[in-house]
Amino acid sequence: MTNTEIKNKIIAELNRTDFPNLEFLFSKEVLDNALDLLRELLSIEKEKFEKTLKTPNEKLNFIEIFYNPEDNDNLGYFWALLNHLSAVNDSEKIRDIIDSFEQEYQEFADYVGFNKAYYDKIVYIFENECLDEEQTRIVSETIKWFKLKWIDLNEEKANKIKEINIKLADITNKFNKNCLDSQSEYEFIITDFEIIKEMPADVLKLAENLAKEKNIDGWLFTADPTFYSNLMSYCSDEKVREQLLKDRASFASSWKFDNRGIILEILKLKLEKAKILGYKNYAEYNMQSKMASSPEEVINLIEWISKKAKAKAKKEVENIKDYFKLDKLNPWDLGYFETKLVKEKYEIDEKEIKKYFKYEDVLAYLFDFVSKFYSLELKEIKTPVYNNDVKVFEVWRKWKFISYYMIDLFYRKEKRAWAWADNLRSRDYSWENKREPLIINCCNFQKQTETDTLISMRDAETIFHEFGHALHEMLSESKYSSLSWFSVEWDFVELPSQIHENWVSERESLKLLSKHHITWESLSDEILDKFKKLKNLSSWYWTIRQNEFALLDMMLYTLEEIPENVWELDKMILDFINKVWFFKRWEYYKTYATFSHIFWWWYAAWYYSYMRAEILEAQAWEHIKANGIFEPEIGEKFISSILGQGSRKDASELFKDFVWTDVSSNAFMKRKWLV
Repeated sequence: MTNTEIKNKIIAELNRTDFPNLEFLFSKEVLDNALDLLRELLSIEKEKFEKTLKTPNEKLNFIEIFYNPEDNDNLGYFWALLNHLSAVNDSEKIRDIIDSFEQEYQEFADYVGFNKAYYDKIVYIFENECLDEEQTRIVSETIKWFKLKWIDLNEEKANKIKEINIKLADITNKFNKNCLDSQSEYEFIITDFEIIKEMPADVLKLAENLAKEKNIDGWLFTADPTFYSNLMSYCSDEKVREQLLKDRASFASSWKFDNRGIILEILKLKLEKAKILGYKNYAEYNMQSKMASSPEEVINLIEWISKKAKAKAKKEVENIKDYFKLDKLNPWDLGYFETKLVKEKYEIDEKEIKKYFKYEDVLAYLFDFVSKFYSLELKEIKTPVYNNDVKVFEVWRKWKFISYYMIDLFYRKEKRAWAWADNLRSRDYSWENKREPLIINCCNFQKQTETDTLISMRDAETIFHEFGHALHEMLSESKYSSLSWFSVEWDFVELPSQIHENWVSERESLKLLSKHHITWESLSDEILDKFKKLKNLSSWYWTIRQNEFALLDMMLYTLEEIPENVWELDKMILDFINKVWFFKRWEYYKTYATFSHIFWWWYAAWYYSYMRAEILEAQAWEHIKANGIFEPEIGEKFISSILGQGSRKDASELFKDFVWTDVSSNAFMKRKWLV
């Protein structure tokens, strides 16, 4: 095919209302033409926007301004697909495309977002058109956005903000690449079987196979988080555990992958942006229109919880030291001795527990649960995709097709770490051919090829968590994509995801979910009784750990002066962490260099949202439990109050619609045994 024919075929795929051919869209021939096509699509968008600007206000309406029926947003859709490819199958080719086009795209976004004539047209629509409730919400929130971002600035300051946005788009992309590269190159070789003999056999087999592929004697471990967690839990050599922790804490902080200089630049640019907009720091600016009212409110809340958690931590650490007759417990020792404690004192072997969570069985249970609780049916479809491990489903609710859903849940070294949810194609009901969203969940579990793929209970919670995000988008009842999922206040966005983790840990559900991969037996009542005793063992660790990140985030974005160099930054962060963390950190600690949530994602000055959402979620979960965790009526209420509402209302109103009371931390504190 000629280049023109290939580009026409790409457009045809993007215009499809069913599921696109991702194998084709991510092929070499498409990537060879992607940059040219992106620029052509951008040119079309510019022409459409100029046409809108030239149209007299009285001849425009809400739909033409916000949801142009002539516009399928192929530019945004194609760009989202390419960024997804970068996240799941990184290569120099896709990097070059993104690096080359990102600035051009940001410049156009700023041209639209900093256009006074466009803003005036939106205000005209708000003041003169008869809008329904949802349209009023969209227009009023857009006007607020303009006022927050720049509308009251003079031309010189507005241009400076545009310049900062372009720089940030470029350097945050570099930050992400350094994170990925530093971890993808990492290898740790162990030759002494004695120190790792207690590790799960399936994990050891993977490490053995990786070593064989490279003609290495022993076991080869990569930066795969499953490898790390198992080594920290089962490797008997303290020196190895210490080195692993130090390695993980220093990714992207040296040599060619050093992110620290980039972080300084990000902090300086964001502070400059905040001050131009009239705020004393970036946190104060970025927390506008959130549930929490100020950085101070957040800091006070997190510090209060941390104080309670540290008191609990002190007792639990002393218990571990007493049990094993240890003089001290280092941070690299905690996972190892806690695993031993659980096995010896509570007679629970986590390697055996893992056998009750076969990957396919966990998915089957999840799909069965949402079928009964939310009246959802997921039907797998066979369609060309970019990797054999990717699965695609149609999502139906009460005999109505509502969404496509994809899962890409296994580790690859070219894939971004951790787990996430994304919407690659927004719902579009405003143009002639109705198009449903395309939602994906990504994780990094270890796939077994010679045995059943078993996952930990925590991995099962991750699957449910990310599916909660997917539900938030696929169940949106608004025909306008701008009123769904990511448009809610950011300290509310984690509630739907975190609440779904409970259907893994709650006894009534866990009894049904757990199924031995060979015998098909559920976890015994005896083990479930022990789980109840263990439920809050080291809950303090995750609470303090989450709060460590939240407070670090707030500290960095409440700075009114940025350190001059990376050594000052290192010292400032190390001193701060040693005030908020339970264990002492040393100079090796550079974990912030891969803090993607606040330097690449959208969580800058918002990382506290995980803890805030858990407070909300604990209270909401009590309400669900009181009404029955499998009762379809409470599932319907959760949809009508929260999941289906998106941002039709303020989050505080949505929350009260569901629980019928104001926010309280009581349920959270009881769950964590902090009262």
